[in-house]
Amino acid sequence: MGARPNIDHLKEVCGSNQLQHCFKYLFVQEWRENEELIRYIGEKCANLEASIERRAQLMQEGQSFGPFHDVAPDAVECMAVTQQREQHMLAALRGVLEVAREGRIEKEHHVGLMDLKG
Repeated sequence: MGARPNIDHLKEVCGSNQLQHCFKYLFVQEWRENEELIRYIGEKCANLEASIERRAQLMQEGQSFGPFHDVAPDAVECMAVTQQREQHMLAALRGVLEVAREGRIEKEHHVGLMDLKG
């Protein structure tokens, strides 16, 4: 048999020479990483949502200064540009979050298959 450095490494880190144990170990590790990603992106989405809400309130207050104030119109315009960019970022993160959540189901299925084989 030829060298299989990836399989050999997997056998070593999982502590078993049985392939079903090795692959189950791998799939469990991937599932955990996916769960961490879901948690991380969820937190980033919540932070962005809070930032967008605070900025919307600040923009509304800034508009109350009216056109005769020296700084307010420019500041409100700058905030509007940032607001739009952050809304695009939030939409992109929500898309990644959805893909990661779909991956959760896939990874649970993979772990389940290895349980049936074990």
